[in-house]
Amino acid sequence: MKLTPTPRNRRNLFTLLCVISFLLLNTAGHKAVERFSLKLDLTENALYEFSDLTVQTARSLSTDVQIKVFSREEDYVVMLREVLKRFSALSPRINVEFIDPLQNPVLVDAYAARGLQIHENDILLEGPVREKVYSIEDLYTLNGSRTQITGLNAEQQLTSALYYINDSHVPVAAFTDGHNERPGESLMSLFTANNYELARGNLSSLIQRNPGILVIAAPSRDFTDEEIPLLHRYMDQGGKALVFLEPSSVPFPRLEGFLAQWGIRAGEELVLEEQAYTAGNPVNIVPMYGPHEINRYFMETRIFLTMPSARSLYEFPDAGTAYKIRTVLASTPGSYGKQGYGFSSPDREAGDPQGPFNLVMSSEKSLDNGSVSRLVAAGSMKMYGDDLMGFSSYGNSEFLVQTINWLSDEQSLVHIPPKKIKSDPLNLQSGQILSLGILVCALIPVLFLTAGILMLVRRKRL
Repeated sequence: MKLTPTPRNRRNLFTLLCVISFLLLNTAGHKAVERFSLKLDLTENALYEFSDLTVQTARSLSTDVQIKVFSREEDYVVMLREVLKRFSALSPRINVEFIDPLQNPVLVDAYAARGLQIHENDILLEGPVREKVYSIEDLYTLNGSRTQITGLNAEQQLTSALYYINDSHVPVAAFTDGHNERPGESLMSLFTANNYELARGNLSSLIQRNPGILVIAAPSRDFTDEEIPLLHRYMDQGGKALVFLEPSSVPFPRLEGFLAQWGIRAGEELVLEEQAYTAGNPVNIVPMYGPHEINRYFMETRIFLTMPSARSLYEFPDAGTAYKIRTVLASTPGSYGKQGYGFSSPDREAGDPQGPFNLVMSSEKSLDNGSVSRLVAAGSMKMYGDDLMGFSSYGNSEFLVQTINWLSDEQSLVHIPPKKIKSDPLNLQSGQILSLGILVCALIPVLFLTAGILMLVRRKRL
C-alpha cells in the first residue's frame, strides 16, 4: 500500500526541517563565536578589541602557551573572562583553563614548591622558558590612591607575558641608590611590565650585574669622586644610561661634569611657556618633538606629553667629535626661563632668557668593538609622575617606552595603552582653551545674532 503525503504532512515535514536547520546553524554559530571570537565589541572604549601588535604576537607563537586561571569559571570577573576567551581565540597555541584552587590544593602546593605563589583568582601563563603570574589588580589600572579602577590593562600584561615566557634573556634595569633618587612606582612598573628585572643599590654593585639600562632618577645629592670613574667605565663598555634631572639651586659638579663629557650641559633655567602649557600653569610645558628616532612613533600618533618643572639643557661644545648629540624634546620659541628658582612671579619679565630650550637630549658614541654607548638626559623628574603616566590623554608613557627602546637598540618593549573604563577629561593647552572660549562665547553668538538680524530684515522686505 503506497502512502501519499498530504499537504498537512508536507507542512509538518518542512517545519521540522526548518527547526532542525535552525538548531544546527545556531549550534555552529555558537561554536564559531567561541572558537574564533566573532563577537562584536560594542563597549564605549573597545575594551575587548586587540591591537595589531597583540594579534601578530599571538599568531607568531611557535610553542604552546598555557593560561591557567585559579578560579571557578562562573565565579571569575566577567570582563576578564571575556578578555581571556577572546585572547585564546587569537591562536590555537593559546589554551585557557580554569582551575578551582580549593579543589586542587596539591597543584597550588606544587607551584609553591617551584617558587610560584598562587592565590585565588591569579592567572598563570606557562611557556617553554618560564612562567608569569598576574593578580586581578595587575590587569587593571588604579587611581593614585589605588582605591578606584580607572582602566583595563589586561592586553598589555598578556601580550608582554608572551614575550617573557618565550625569551630566555631577561635584561636588567638598574636604578642607582644613595643620592636620594626618586624613581617613582610608575617608572619602575614601566620596566617590569616590559619584562625587565629591576635592581637597586649602590653604583658599584649595579655595574657588576652589567645592566641593560642604568637609570639615574633625579638625585638630590651629587655622586662621589669614586663613582664617576665607574660611570665612565660602564659607558665605555657599551653602557646605556637614562638620567633625569630636576630644577635645583644645589650644584652637582660631578654628575653634571659626567654629562658634560657626553656633550650635555645642565642649564640654570626653569623653563616656562606663554601658551604651550597645561592645567593653567606655565610651568607644565608641552614640548615640541625633535627630529629623532625616539619620536618616530609620534609622527603618526598625534598626542602630546607634558613636562612639569623642567630645567634647560645645552649642548656642551667641548665634548669632541666622537659624540653624536641631538635634541629630543624642546620648548617653543615663545618659552622663557627663570633663573635661581626663587622668582616672585611666573610671568615673563625683563631679563628672562628667551627660548627655545632643550628639554631632553641624547648622546651616543661608537666604540672600537662595534657597539654603541647611548645616553639620554631629561630635565624633568615629574614627567614620569604617577598621575601623568596613568593618564591616557598624555603621551608620557609612550615617550619613555620609545626612549628605552632606542637606548637598548631594540623594539622589544610592548606598550599598549590601557582601555579606559571611564573617559578622561579633555586636555587642552592654554592657547586652545582661549581659542575655544572665543569660539563659544563670542563667534558663535555673533553668528546667531547676525543670522537673526538678516532673517528679520528679509521678513520686513516681504
